[in-house]
Amino acid sequence: MQTVTIDIHKYEWLSEALMRHGYGGVIPSNIILDKTVTGLGATHCELYAHRNSIIIEPNVPVILCKLDNEDLKLEGVYEKVTPMPLSKYLTSQDITYKKILTTPESFYKITREALKTGIDIFSEDWFCLYDECEKIVQDHDYRPSISLPMQDFFSFKRKAMVSATPLEPSHPMFETQNFKRLKILPSYNYRKDLILIVTNSFKRTLTERIAELAQSECICIFMNKTDSIEAIIEELGMNDYKIFCSEKSVKKLNGRGISNAFSQIDYPLARYNFFTCRFYSGLDITIFPILPDIIMLTDLRTATYTMIDPLTEAIQIQGRFRKGDVEGITYKSLTHISTVNPNMKFFSRGELNRMVERYADTYTHLMEEHNTEKDSARKTAINTDMKNLKYRDLLNDNGTLNYFALDNLYNEERVKSYYMSPESLLNAYESSNYFNVLFIPHIYTVGEDDIFRINQSKLAIERRKLITEALERIETDFKNGRIDEASKRIYLEPLSMIDEGVFVIQSYKKIGADGLKKCGYKKSLIEEAIKGYDKEEAEKLRFSPQVIDEIQAEYEIGVYLSKKVIQERLKQIYAKYGIKYKVTQTTITDYYSKYKESNSKKDPSYKLLQFRF
Repeated sequence: MQTVTIDIHKYEWLSEALMRHGYGGVIPSNIILDKTVTGLGATHCELYAHRNSIIIEPNVPVILCKLDNEDLKLEGVYEKVTPMPLSKYLTSQDITYKKILTTPESFYKITREALKTGIDIFSEDWFCLYDECEKIVQDHDYRPSISLPMQDFFSFKRKAMVSATPLEPSHPMFETQNFKRLKILPSYNYRKDLILIVTNSFKRTLTERIAELAQSECICIFMNKTDSIEAIIEELGMNDYKIFCSEKSVKKLNGRGISNAFSQIDYPLARYNFFTCRFYSGLDITIFPILPDIIMLTDLRTATYTMIDPLTEAIQIQGRFRKGDVEGITYKSLTHISTVNPNMKFFSRGELNRMVERYADTYTHLMEEHNTEKDSARKTAINTDMKNLKYRDLLNDNGTLNYFALDNLYNEERVKSYYMSPESLLNAYESSNYFNVLFIPHIYTVGEDDIFRINQSKLAIERRKLITEALERIETDFKNGRIDEASKRIYLEPLSMIDEGVFVIQSYKKIGADGLKKCGYKKSLIEEAIKGYDKEEAEKLRFSPQVIDEIQAEYEIGVYLSKKVIQERLKQIYAKYGIKYKVTQTTITDYYSKYKESNSKKDPSYKLLQFRF
């Protein structure tokens, strides 16, 4: 897709920049408008453009904040809006330019009512703008309906997409209709300061950061998991808080006795405010002159969908706060606290393509079987199998490939790749060219998240493996002087309390990490290896200088001694030195090269004559 770049000056609105560059002050057609920064007034530009407009917004809260406009007669179309007001709005002669804001799921209401009233919304008289267009890709896995308007979107004679963080789409219609990317490049320094804290002790790090912000008037926390939000509130003893989430999550939280949960912005904000991904983009949060402290949270212990994309979502989140001071400052600080998971599997684009090809082959094969099968029961069975195939998630209702569902797969794996290590996440932020990053690693030798992950492991082999890796880190840091003996004991204590923790720690002391790895962390093989180790160690110990000297001093030369007495004395010496070796009446001959043996039935004995060493 061809990119056209235009500049924008500080304090200049998008409409002014478009006018200056010869676009007549309005968003041109067949473009993906890449604003680069949030808050340039793209939606405002379209609302005041002298043309009929349909603006598709990602969710209801965004629509509601735009409808708060005293100058214009706007129409909001979403789940709870009935067709009758929309019909009246479309046919009203009092409104020169119709301005309709809709959710993707309610877009069909507009086309249906337009058809009934004889209005051709696809003509030159109308313009369709899909706002925050990256959400079509990002949200598609759990919200496939977000791409429902796209078939109609391409039917508009005049249309555009817009976002500060658009993702490159793969749908062929963008190329067919000669779409271009219109990149708005600020002529001023627009980078924002960000503190990136990567940790393996999530709770501890968050607690410390909240304590550092003790004087903050308002803290806004963005976390895409209501169960985790609830846990944070409880663990940190928060009282003055509000949770902003989906209607479904509000009902769930209400059922748990939490009444201060909302599906749209509720002013005034509390001291602590939690936002799920429903509020990451599009929404204007106006609390100036209060400047909040923003914290973004990614906790891979609980869910991968808490990952925040540094190239899109992080930029959108900091852009939610509007009407700043004269310098445009809208918040005090921006922090991202995140865990990483080096064991998380992600697929490259090439790997995904091969996987999708295989999905398609399987689906096509079953489709052919279905079409030729005569037996109705077998035909039904094939149809059921087809519905359960992964490829079905990538198809439209008419059986064609949904390119936005495919792009969602690519996007998920792209974001996963950032969370493999602290360095990869830092590199992603730096590649965004949007942030001045202060990187603070809070990586402990063994963090609370490591203990959590071990306890959550369902397979005993995986649990032993993770404990071994933790023991390796402890040993390495101890040898390199990063931790002392006391810290080493502190780290070992929670490991010893894990199921099989003591077994792995003792095994590690004997056969080491390499020995455990060679056994594949299988208990039976580890026990066998320990037996071999104990045998070797016993051989070394029982022929050590101290033991040899004590044995030599213990027995008198040239005198018959009872075999039983010799055996008991040798057992005592072995016990003293911790030698795990079975002592028999003949074991003493391992230490004496010459001896005489008496096998009398009454008192068998040895006369020891010459010591071997």
